[in-house]
Amino acid sequence: MLTDNKMLEIANKYVSQIGQEINIELIVFSETKKSYGNVYGYIAKDSRKHRLAGNGPFLVKNDAGIVIQFGTSDDVEYYLDGYEDGTWEPSTNGVWDPDHN
Repeated sequence: MLTDNKMLEIANKYVSQIGQEINIELIVFSETKKSYGNVYGYIAKDSRKHRLAGNGPFLVKNDAGIVIQFGTSDDVEYYLDGYEDGTWEPSTNGVWDPDHN
């Protein structure tokens, strides 16, 4: 089981990679704890200058540190409910492994 600090470290690494790809400094801004991991969101550090689209919340799984990107068309509870009951699965490009990126 990963600690909250380790999951936050992974979240920051994930968001940093996205920021490098779009050339905008991003920050993790929230955390919701679940039994299977923590859910985070992110925004541009200078949100007055940069508006983001497609920056949905994501889950860092506490068993292996895998990141699961949720969508933006519904609220996070929709994705969490589906994830928990097995009715929603991420697309292959919605999974990020910090050990292989």
